[in-house]
Amino acid sequence: MRANPDRKGILLVATILMGLLAATPTVGSDWARWRGPEQTGVSDEKGLVSKWSLDGENLVWRNDFVGRSTPVVFDGRVCAIGRTGSGITRQEVVACWDAGTGRVVWEHRFNVSLTAVPFTRVGWANIEGDPETGNLYAHGVGGQLFCFDRDGKVLWSHSLTEEFGRVSGYGGRTHSPIVDEDRVILGFSNFGWGDQSAPRHRYFAFNQHTGELVWVSAPGGRPDPITTQATPVVAVIDGQRLLIAGNGDGWLYALKARTGEKVWWFQLSKQGMNTSVVVDGHKVYAASGDENIDEATKGRVVCIDGRGKGDITKTNEMWRADELEAGFASPLLHGGTLYVVDDSANMFALDAATGKQRWTFNIGTVGKGSPVWADGKLFAAEVNGQFHIIKPEETGAVSLDVEKITMPDGRHAEIYGSPAVAYGRVYLATEAGVFCIGDKSAPFKAEKSRSSRPAPEPAPAGAKPTLLQITPYEVTGIPGKPLVFAASQYDAAGRLVGGNVSGSWGVEGLAGTIDATGRFTPDAAKGAQSGLITLTVGELKTT
Repeated sequence: MRANPDRKGILLVATILMGLLAATPTVGSDWARWRGPEQTGVSDEKGLVSKWSLDGENLVWRNDFVGRSTPVVFDGRVCAIGRTGSGITRQEVVACWDAGTGRVVWEHRFNVSLTAVPFTRVGWANIEGDPETGNLYAHGVGGQLFCFDRDGKVLWSHSLTEEFGRVSGYGGRTHSPIVDEDRVILGFSNFGWGDQSAPRHRYFAFNQHTGELVWVSAPGGRPDPITTQATPVVAVIDGQRLLIAGNGDGWLYALKARTGEKVWWFQLSKQGMNTSVVVDGHKVYAASGDENIDEATKGRVVCIDGRGKGDITKTNEMWRADELEAGFASPLLHGGTLYVVDDSANMFALDAATGKQRWTFNIGTVGKGSPVWADGKLFAAEVNGQFHIIKPEETGAVSLDVEKITMPDGRHAEIYGSPAVAYGRVYLATEAGVFCIGDKSAPFKAEKSRSSRPAPEPAPAGAKPTLLQITPYEVTGIPGKPLVFAASQYDAAGRLVGGNVSGSWGVEGLAGTIDATGRFTPDAAKGAQSGLITLTVGELKTT
């Protein structure tokens, strides 16, 4: 056989190409919200490690920080909320680090008040990043809602307890904000004045740039218990942009994301929900760990058809898996499999089409953190300091690594959050610190990823307005000082069909004047007063 004279050259070229590929910086998606880019618990990152150790193996960096929730990674930074200090110096803290080096970029500390939450449970809510602006949104246990710019400056804030009557329980469960388009949406239980006088689990939408209140929605009944922690998910189903969330009354609600109007509702539990849903097309997957509504059992996972309207409890359930008590960890969906961690830290793999159980795998004793899928592996934390890396298979799961994280005194470090996966690395916030896990030898580069949030759906030409919306929805003013209001119109699918519309402005129960542009000047001589601004455009009227 004749020798190939170009063989050495081919080998040399192949070697050079392999070297170039190895030197290519790790570039991946942001993890700007607690359940990842698609709100499913899934990352498209590759090249993730399958094992690590506290002694240094594949531990890129670690920072002292007491965290209780899931970090976010975006704009080249990893950010988390937690607690700091002791005695009279105890505070809640939001901090950001350089995602590559762990260098502290900024931190913001603030006092905790207006709550009975014990200090060990401070920092429970997940934070939310906005890759478009670089802003970060955080909700503290005492009801402080912050908008930070990328340098840590507070752009706006609200004291939700003082302004809206937010109710703080003693257990620590605190709702996480989400960003959708130009809105920051947050759910919490409150009671106030007027139509908010009854205690309800309501949803509040704020303008993400100004903090101005856009809408408030109270879709359900009396919450039980008064504090829950389910985070809403935004999805487009049948042309409608929906905010889907488990409520404090045990029902799932789908609201029009831009207006807060109720579209459908589904009763899953007799008590308030703490888990987020997962949406795949028109299918909505949800889990509960409390008493079921129609039989004397606890725990249920359901798949429902999200194309309904009104009460769809008896009509739109596609399948159910009973006696699976998953009251805290939210489901993970990938490749036709729904992964659910129950309250006893058993991981279940269910067929997403039928609900049939494929396998179970135990990760400890207490399940609170939600699992994450990335690079063919499952990453899951257990409350008592255990962090697992698991390889899922068709009929079972194989443990690749488990690390037990401890405190300096030897006890386990609590882990309540989930890992965040970005830039080829895994980030985890625990009671013992923030950890960055990855291949130390891989070059690192953080690049802004494409937006994975649902794209806007424009209203078709000639769409008929069905709803008027006045902003701000609620505002506190000063006697004699003008307040300026604006209005928008939306069609039946919740799509914007007119901004800054004009009509006939008026007032109810207020002394003062309002002009044709929506500029209201309260009567300075009247002093303190409260009432409503009204607007009529054709056949539509709103307050």
